[in-house]
Amino acid sequence: MSANAQFDASLPTPYKENWREAYRADSSESPRAASYQAPGGEAIPFIQKSFRFSGGQSKGTAEYPFGGLWSNEYLNEKPQSLTVDGYLRGPAYIAQRNKLIEALRIPTGDDNPGYIDLPFWGRFPVVVNDNYEVSETADEQGQRAVSITFTRAGVSITDRLEAPPASVQLESAAADLQAAAVDDFEKKVNGRLDIKALLAAFGKIKGTLLGILGRIQGAQTILNGITNEILGIMNLINRGIRIPREFALALVNAGMSIAAGIFEIKNSIALYGQKENRASNTSASASSAPSLPPPDNERNVLITFLSDNTYTLSEEPAVTVNQEATIAAGENLFKITAFLVSARLIANMDSLTYKKAGGYWRLLEKLEESINRENPAVYTTIQNVHTALSRELSEREISREMTRRISIAAPLLYLAYCLGCDEDKIRELNSIADSFAVDRAVIYV
Repeated sequence: MSANAQFDASLPTPYKENWREAYRADSSESPRAASYQAPGGEAIPFIQKSFRFSGGQSKGTAEYPFGGLWSNEYLNEKPQSLTVDGYLRGPAYIAQRNKLIEALRIPTGDDNPGYIDLPFWGRFPVVVNDNYEVSETADEQGQRAVSITFTRAGVSITDRLEAPPASVQLESAAADLQAAAVDDFEKKVNGRLDIKALLAAFGKIKGTLLGILGRIQGAQTILNGITNEILGIMNLINRGIRIPREFALALVNAGMSIAAGIFEIKNSIALYGQKENRASNTSASASSAPSLPPPDNERNVLITFLSDNTYTLSEEPAVTVNQEATIAAGENLFKITAFLVSARLIANMDSLTYKKAGGYWRLLEKLEESINRENPAVYTTIQNVHTALSRELSEREISREMTRRISIAAPLLYLAYCLGCDEDKIRELNSIADSFAVDRAVIYV
């Protein structure tokens, strides 16, 4: 997702998809002219001769020795370049020429762009490049050639600095993906729905989610809330509901309730369990019996969801086309839900080391690749979640982590002093149960 939530690098809407109608709205009207409008100025028309649109993708290419060949990694979309060639023509072309040059002299930027308007493309916000050219020849009286190159306006530095935190961007991108996933499921089964396959698929999904719930430890009231969301799928089946959108919403809501429940359990432990944990640690040291660490619900659930890149709803091949379409749509929706839950869990992990983050990230990309992203809305929103999560992790600077092997047991406070790292940070990164005798490889920053 871009730094500015309103920025969109996709093409503008053309005037008409039929080129004749785009060039001339009505047979009785004159052909539509191209024009350039400076910030705060009027549109200066000219006759378009040719137009060149160029873009691309930036790739990071790594080469490996000893026949390891190479690897390519997508980095970013390159800036879009627009080159227009045309003419100023007519008895009053001199006035038009001067107006156009004065318009091109007005400063442009991402937060104050000009606009190039083209009959077959639409209206682009643009920034004037280093050079533009208006040429004259003696044998072409009444006509002057124009050549201008623009760069598509992007995101200004101010907007980037004022962009919302990565966590806010991730929540927004996740909400967009939820909506796109539900719409995609509804579209895929529209006219091709097999009711029997739908009920069987979501019955299995309900069982899968209840199995994941069994890996979570926490207050019974929180677990009951998650259970009710999951059983909402079964309630639809029992009530005879046959609307695909209702099933899709129930699945996505159940997945989000699992993530929300894990966060609530973690917050409860942080708020009410800290004193009890430290008291138990003190008593445990006196009795030489270490206390049990809090449950690692995030990791337990995350590993399960990240392993769903091969998730299937039926071991037997579909008999009809409608069955195949319904099952495939259900599997894809479940994978998107798994991707959403996994992204939120990774983003909210406290004890996330550099090594763990790399492993989770590779599994998340594998899950992402297994999703059918033919729907442009699904593809875009998945990419937005991917980008927002990447920014969230990069802001943590987990690559600064170091490891020190402690050969002789030492108290945590002493280690914190020697390593120059906060005591709570060491506890967070290493899940230390006994603060009085640490004798292991310790991760610190």
